[in-house]
Amino acid sequence: MAMTDTNGLPAGWTWTTIGTAARINPGVDTSSFRHDELVSFVPMAAVGAGTGHMDASAHRPLSEVNRGYTSFKEGDVLFAKITPCMENGKSAVARGLKAGVGYGSTEFHVLRPATDIDARLLYYFVAQQPFRQTARAQMTGSAGQLRVPALFLAEAKFPLAPLPEQQRIVAAIEEQFTRLDAAVAALKRVQANLKRYRA
Repeated sequence: MAMTDTNGLPAGWTWTTIGTAARINPGVDTSSFRHDELVSFVPMAAVGAGTGHMDASAHRPLSEVNRGYTSFKEGDVLFAKITPCMENGKSAVARGLKAGVGYGSTEFHVLRPATDIDARLLYYFVAQQPFRQTARAQMTGSAGQLRVPALFLAEAKFPLAPLPEQQRIVAAIEEQFTRLDAAVAALKRVQANLKRYRA
């Protein structure tokens, strides 16, 4: 059994906040980019609900998107802030961005992890259902236009493990997802075979 400290965390862990572990909505410096340089364009529809998948294959010239859209860069965590996208788990780690930069829906909060934070762990933390339920209770705005305030993310508690432990946790989570995907694929094969047998 792992030793815990007085904060109820394993030894070597500390409580911090997401606002300390990551910069929230930090923007991107594109002053060295050409106006016609292609960057990734990621609308809300390009981020999967509850899957962590993000389609960064759409590209647009910087001049078309550098105003009126949310900017982010490779390795940032996108977190949908508006209902019902947030409740549906639309969040992802930004990967495969053209020129390392993306622009997307203004309904994303962007979390840029500190150097000692594994972006995948931060993603798994904000994507988990209990976190999203708490975020739902903190939404502000009118019906149909409720949003998670940036202040909620900044102040939300985050259990910080040493980086090697973060990486072990992420590897364990992703191993379980790999097993789940394999089980789902096997079930689909069985269902397809059953239909053929019935026919």
